Amino acid sequence: MDRCRPTRLLAAAGLGLLLAGCANLAPLRETDAAGALVPSTMELDGAPTAAQWYLPAGEANALIVLQHGFTRACGHLRGTSRQLMAAGSMVLCLDAPMAGGNPALAGELARQLAALRTAPDGRALPERIIVAGHSAGAAFAAALGAALDRFAPERLAGTLLFDPVATDRFEADLRAVSAAGRRPVWAALAPPHRCNAMSNALPALRRIRSEALAAQRDGFVGVRLGGAATHADIEGEDSDGLAALACGRPQAEQTTQLRALALAWARYLALGPGRRTLTIEGAQPIE
Repeated sequence: MDRCRPTRLLAAAGLGLLLAGCANLAPLRETDAAGALVPSTMELDGAPTAAQWYLPAGEANALIVLQHGFTRACGHLRGTSRQLMAAGSMVLCLDAPMAGGNPALAGELARQLAALRTAPDGRALPERIIVAGHSAGAAFAAALGAALDRFAPERLAGTLLFDPVATDRFEADLRAVSAAGRRPVWAALAPPHRCNAMSNALPALRRIRSEALAAQRDGFVGVRLGGAATHADIEGEDSDGLAALACGRPQAEQTTQLRALALAWARYLALGPGRRTLTIEGAQPIE
């Protein structure tokens, strides 16, 4: 047995979460009163890519592309995706490598979404698209949003970022999404930790905020969560022991509040003005 293996695994978590045993994350079609989880395959950049669609029972108010983090899987965001679906949003997640935010895949997905008109069940896709992601998946979301700004700018509603890990392109991509505050950029950050690269996205987020304010727009809302928050809180009960070992165990109360924030923000992006922020105990605004 390789006695160095645990050390090597922990070292690999520097910019994201560790790969978990995924036997319990295999996508199976599930249906209940809120809607259906439908696995599918999308041809992206010449290769088949596994996708999970959360299709609400009623008319969808928006399509949210919610991307998992580095070495994670869509199943780790199952509970969050189901709650967004229950609130009326259609959710799409790709089971794909997220190293560096995978900008090539983001660009190809944007091209397809700009032309795609139907979901796997045949219903029409919503016009409004919200790009969202966790950890390295947040960098993917920014890249996806920047590409949509080129291919279908009228469909891009804004972005939701959950403890993002920044890449070289992150700030430029996010600037394209924000358009100086014309589109909302909303972010929630856990305290600095190796799993969020010591909050390396914070400087870029502050500059995006400053540009929006300089343009006299309020299209940026960011919160820094309190000391009890962990990098994996958005995963909640779908997280795993290895993520807890590397990044801290998700706290149920933090997960509940963060998901409530996600639902409130997503509703605003989908439907327009409403209640934009919620109070999370111990959170401070990004300034």
